[in-house]
Amino acid sequence: MRVRLDHKPFVVNGSALHVKLVICLVASLIVLAIENHLEGSGQRLPFSALVEPVRQLVNGPARLFRKFSDYSTQQTDLVMENQRLREEALMLRGQQLRFEALEQENTRLRGLLDSTFKVGDQVLIAEPLSISLVPYENLIVVNKGERHGVRVGQAVIDGLGVVGQVLRVTRQTADIVMITDPSHATPVQINRTGLRTIAMGTGQTDRLDLPYLPGNADIEPGDLLVTSGLDGVFPAGYPVARIAPRKEGQPILQGGAIPIARLDHNRELLVVRTDSTPLQKAPEPLTSPPAPSTHEP
Repeated sequence: MRVRLDHKPFVVNGSALHVKLVICLVASLIVLAIENHLEGSGQRLPFSALVEPVRQLVNGPARLFRKFSDYSTQQTDLVMENQRLREEALMLRGQQLRFEALEQENTRLRGLLDSTFKVGDQVLIAEPLSISLVPYENLIVVNKGERHGVRVGQAVIDGLGVVGQVLRVTRQTADIVMITDPSHATPVQINRTGLRTIAMGTGQTDRLDLPYLPGNADIEPGDLLVTSGLDGVFPAGYPVARIAPRKEGQPILQGGAIPIARLDHNRELLVVRTDSTPLQKAPEPLTSPPAPSTHEP
C-alpha cells in the first residue's frame, strides 16, 4: 500500500518564513551599515530613527487593510441607511395619499352638509348601488327606499346641483331618474336675467336641451340655470346647469346646457324629503317647432 504524504503546505509556510527572515536580515544589515557610516562621520542617530523606516514598511499593509476595511464598512452603512430612508419615504408617501383621500372625502361631505342647509333639514343621504347610462334611460338605484321615507317624485340633489327625481320605490331601494333622462323636464330660470324655461334631458349626462327658449333670448355662454321652484319639487334657486360654450358658426341655443351635478360618479346623494309630488315629465312636442334661432348675443 502506498501512502502519499502531501508536504506542500509546509513547503509554502517554510518559504514564507524564509522570505520574512531574509527581509529582516537585509533590514538589519542596512541599519548596521547606516549606523557605522554615521559613527565614522561623527554623527549618530537614535535607534528609533533607524528602525522607523522598517517599522513603516512592515506596518504599511496593515494600515492599508484597516483603511480598506473602514471604507467598506462605511459603504455598507451608507447602503443600509439609503435603503432605510427609501422605505421611510415610501411609507410617508402612502400616508400622504391616505391623507389626501381623507381630505377629498371631507371636502365632499362638507359640500353635502352645505346642501342640507340650502334645502332645510328634511333630507336623507342615500348611496348609489348601480347606474344605468343608456341613451333612452338615465337611472340611479340607491340604497334607501319606502321604509326610510323615500317617496315617488321627491327631488334628488348632490353637493353641487340637481341630480333628478325619485321614479320608483321599493321597500329597501329607489330608482332615481336623472335630469338628463330623455323623459325628464326640469323647470329652470336663467339666474342672470330671471327668464324661465324648461331644461330637457337628452340621454347624455353632459348635456341638457333648451327647446322652449325664444330665438332672441338674452343668454350668454356660462349663464347659470337654477331651479325656478314653480313645479313644487326642486327647491328654488338650486343649480342645474350652465349654458354651453358656443361653437364657431353655431347658434348658442344649439349648444344646450351642461349639468352641474356629478351625475355619473356620485358616492352620496341627498333625497329631499317632501310630500309626494308628480314626476316632471317631458312636455308633449309642439305642433310646429320653433323657428331656428338666428340671434347672436
